[in-house]
Amino acid sequence: MSDTTLSPPEKDKTPRSYASESAQQETFAPIPPGITLRPERIALKRPIFVVSVWTMVLTSFIIFYIPLFNGLLGGVLGGYHAGRMKRALAAAAVTSVVVPALLAFLNVMSRQPGLHFLMGLTFWEWVAAHVIGTFIGAAAGAIARPALTERDLYGYS
Repeated sequence: MSDTTLSPPEKDKTPRSYASESAQQETFAPIPPGITLRPERIALKRPIFVVSVWTMVLTSFIIFYIPLFNGLLGGVLGGYHAGRMKRALAAAAVTSVVVPALLAFLNVMSRQPGLHFLMGLTFWEWVAAHVIGTFIGAAAGAIARPALTERDLYGYS
């Protein structure tokens, strides 16, 4: 006799199913004509541009009393967030209009005879310094952003 023990041959190699119910199929009825679906609000897919503009506007407006530095700092922060030069310069263009318009509006609402809070500059000199600082800062912020980020390492898009 041999020393090996023989096991009975297995009838089925697949494991036993533990599912108690069979799979269900779902069917969808077509939408009747005249019924439309509409979203409750507009959802931006990638709000990078909007957040970049808000960053620039908020930073520039908070430190508006430092004529060139306000645009420079706002531009760097917003341009870094934008990541690309085209988005950064577009956000700087929007910011160059919004912040001076907001300051002019607040000046009109304050009923003062002139803009005396601009550190001795006229309003248009302040606007020129703000615009130049914003565009230089946006370009510097976009350049400072690394071209290769962690998201790009693995080829995900």
